[in-house]
Formats: sequence, C-alpha cells, structure tokens
Amino acid sequence: MARIPYPEFAPDFDMPTPIYGSPHDATLLNVFRVLGHSPALLTAVADIGHTQLTEGQLTDTERELVILAGGRCFGADYVWAQHEQLGARFGLSPDQLTALHEQHHTADCFNGPQRDLLAFVSAVAATARVEDALFQRVREHHGDRGIVEIIALIGVYFLVSRITTTLDVEIDSRELDSVLSAAGHPQD
Repeated sequence: MARIPYPEFAPDFDMPTPIYGSPHDATLLNVFRVLGHSPALLTAVADIGHTQLTEGQLTDTERELVILAGGRCFGADYVWAQHEQLGARFGLSPDQLTALHEQHHTADCFNGPQRDLLAFVSAVAATARVEDALFQRVREHHGDRGIVEIIALIGVYFLVSRITTTLDVEIDSRELDSVLSAAGHPQD
C-alpha cells in the first residue's frame, strides 16, 4: 500500500490524454493516481510523458533503453515493471533486458551507439556533467534535439522514480497494450 492514500478526483477532472487511464475508474496508472494530490502536476507530467512517447525523436527502442536504464539507476522497481514489456515489444532482446536489469551497460548484446546511450544515461543520472568525449559521441548520433530529449526523459523518469520509491506506489497490474493503443502505436 502506498505511504499516502490515493486521492478522490473531482468529477469534472479529466486527464489531458487518455493513454494513462481514467481517474474515474480503475484504469488510471497508480503513479498518476498518487499525483492526483496535485492535479496541475499530474496534468503536466501526463502531458510531458505523452509528448515523449508520441513526438520525441528517439526510436521506441532507444526511448525504452533510456527509461529502463534510468529506472534501474534510480532504483525504481515500478519503472522497470511498467516498461520491461514495452522494451520487449519495441525490440529489446531478452539478453538486453537481462543486461539492463543487471546494469551491465557494456554487454556485447548492445551495439556501440546503444552502449554510448546507456553510458550517457548513467552519467546524467549520477553526475552534474557528462565527460566531453561521451557527450560528443551521443550528440553525433542523436543531434542537439536528441541530447535535449534524452536528458529530459531521464529527468522525467527521475521524478517518476522518486514518486514511486518514496511513496511506495504499488506496481500496476494493468496491461500496457491499452496505453500503446491510445498513443497510436500499432499492436502486434
């Protein structure tokens, strides 16, 4: 059980995007339920998450690499549980998922740009400044827009991680197929 109760939502409150569920039935993901204590914050986090999912430059696989690696760096079982199946759906192999879970970011199952991306995630998560050579390699592969989106994604998942770890938010049992469907991703 979460360390604080999930709030009741005002009858007229609607999520800015339906991909995370509805606050008026049992479909809203728990991290958004607890964020309901601050409806404006919930709306902002939902908006940025939706933007990162649907309008970001990163491929689906790259986005899930960043989220899963960041979630592990921040010790967030909730993030791992919510995104492990998405990572598999978007092309991460079982070996890659195992390496990510074990934080073995230099494993042979990752190609060079993926290893650089994972090193970048770890550096951003742990330090105030990424060393120049790594920064340049990631910038060459992803460009300036990509660098900004990667850092923002790490930041959002730091927020999600700390909300879920500090408040002991329960891992959702909801299948994420409905999230993908609502976001316009085709189902397998």
